[in-house]
Amino acid sequence: MTSQTASSPIFDTTADIDVDMDVVAAAGTPERILQIRVLRERGWSLDEIAGRYGVSRERVRQILRAHGAPDPEIVADARRRRSEQLAEVRVDELLALWRSGAQTGSAASELGLQAAACRSTIARFATDVDRAARKASMSGARGSQQYSERDILVALRAVAAGLGRVPAAKEYAMLARGLELPSLPTVLNRMGGWTRAVTASGLKPRPATGARRRRRWTTTACWAAVRRAADELQRIPTVVAYERHAAGRDDLPSAATLRNRLGRWSAITAQLAAERELAHHAQPSGFPVGPAIVDAVGDAQPSAARDARS
Repeated sequence: MTSQTASSPIFDTTADIDVDMDVVAAAGTPERILQIRVLRERGWSLDEIAGRYGVSRERVRQILRAHGAPDPEIVADARRRRSEQLAEVRVDELLALWRSGAQTGSAASELGLQAAACRSTIARFATDVDRAARKASMSGARGSQQYSERDILVALRAVAAGLGRVPAAKEYAMLARGLELPSLPTVLNRMGGWTRAVTASGLKPRPATGARRRRRWTTTACWAAVRRAADELQRIPTVVAYERHAAGRDDLPSAATLRNRLGRWSAITAQLAAERELAHHAQPSGFPVGPAIVDAVGDAQPSAARDARS
């Protein structure tokens, strides 16, 4: 076999090579060279790779040049996809900044993300509530007024006292404009929904109307759906993985619907992880894992236990 020279590539491809990326290989070894190439193919920047191995950006460039750097088009495509994935992981933080009126570029800079990835993520995941909150933030109708949660709760109690009953969301919105109270989008954005705001203020939410009782995607139905999706995927999905899995399916709500009904995606995945953990610890001891047991972490269905055992 012809020996390799220092300037010739030692890896034509990494597609079929098993690489343990959890271990940082020693300097100068073929394993480290392979790891660096794999990270580059996955869209890591030179600075990110340099930071992982404690070397300079230029040293990373030299290693890739000497041992066969991936095709630039492959790197560019991987970097775009990785940027989108990073933005999707932090979608809740991104949308919070966007709702408050931050420009996409400044939000991206604050979170250390790429602006293009932030724009596409906002376009996919922003709900009507997010857009209404952003519009209210940017309208300037209330000047620079910033409302605390206490201000919101006091406003809800005041409107309820004036009406002699708990207001509906639309009633509050109409009265808030005339009384210069926090707007409905502000309440929804800060408190995570109308029912949560009413409950936090110490009031009892109004009974659901007939139309609301017939709503298909209730909180219970949403939990059942997201658990079913996790069961089918055999893992707890990211928001983008769920969105792709649910696309075109009538038996699964959209990711936006889940966020509206159940709260932040990070809270949803934390709930699923807690259910998995409970099932994991209960099963080995022979303790039955059923609805009554998994309910301790949030109205779980048997599918959550099946998912934990898969």
